[in-house]
Amino acid sequence: MPTVLRIVATIALAGTVTGAGIVVGSAGSAPVETMRRVAVIGLGGTIAGTSDRRTDLETYRPGTRPIVELVDSLRPEVGELAALSTEDFGQKGSGDYTVADIYDLARLVERRLEDHDSVVVSTGSATMEELSYFLDLTVRSTKPVVVTGAMRPWTAIGSDGPVNLYNAIRLAASNRTTCFGTVITLNDQILPARDATKTDSTRVNTFTTREYGDLGTIDQAGIRLQRAPARVRYCDDPARWTTPFDLTTINNGTLPRVDIVHSYLGAPAEPITAAVAAGAKGMVFAGTPSPDQATAAMAAKGVALVATNAYGSGAITVDPKMGVVSGGDLAPKKARLLLLLALARTTDHDQIVAWFGEYGNQQF
Repeated sequence: MPTVLRIVATIALAGTVTGAGIVVGSAGSAPVETMRRVAVIGLGGTIAGTSDRRTDLETYRPGTRPIVELVDSLRPEVGELAALSTEDFGQKGSGDYTVADIYDLARLVERRLEDHDSVVVSTGSATMEELSYFLDLTVRSTKPVVVTGAMRPWTAIGSDGPVNLYNAIRLAASNRTTCFGTVITLNDQILPARDATKTDSTRVNTFTTREYGDLGTIDQAGIRLQRAPARVRYCDDPARWTTPFDLTTINNGTLPRVDIVHSYLGAPAEPITAAVAAGAKGMVFAGTPSPDQATAAMAAKGVALVATNAYGSGAITVDPKMGVVSGGDLAPKKARLLLLLALARTTDHDQIVAWFGEYGNQQF
């Protein structure tokens, strides 16, 4: 049986986190060196939000509470899961972060995995699916990386933040998603970064995977895994498990600009020509281009083009003679990140096509 699917028999015992995020043993706990070590990194977002009234579910100030405060409020229960360290990467809404910021986050996650058994990232839901997929493509450790957040601020009645954070730490500490890459857990669901998408602006069950279903669930009875990402087949072969997108070989300051162009009835060419003039090196189409868009795109020499669907699911097939890369069934926002990383390595069309097939649309 592959290592990734073995049931972990023991879960680490208690630890406490001081205000500075230093791990110390709690009374009656196992020695610190015997516990699983989980790094919890906070980025703000709704989960760290503060509302004026407990009944304010949708009006609040995001990112106002440090991650150590959120973790400490889950004591003593969370201390029964693992030895924890905490740190804030930032305290703002997820939409305020940039690709360059997420590059730095991925490097931080990699560093923490050097001396921790797993990492939990707490962030806002608006760009969670993009942040998670970027980590999925770039983090080279096979250790678990779990992303979580909330749809209601921490201070609201019925906030989903506390249970989501607790479950994320629980999942990370279990080691059950080793070699899964980055996963998302909210609303008792476990979702793969590649497939997860936000579908509702207010409901706590907003994240789904459209066609393929959840990886599993997490509730009081336990963690249940029903499927795994295709990359687990290479769990015992790290050279094949990792992607070509090693950030130690990619300069953050030279990440290429890649834009998304949405297609609609009579869509004009100007957004494409403006993006190219502004320095875009890649273009992802969300939907079938209009005639004007297609003409402008084909005239943009040296700009990589990727076709994706705009319908939430379903794969895209393109004529290879057109020089356009098929995004398969990748969502436009995720195809953009894969193209961005690919262009940071090469401009060779055939290589980019191969990477979209191998890493963007992995199959068993």
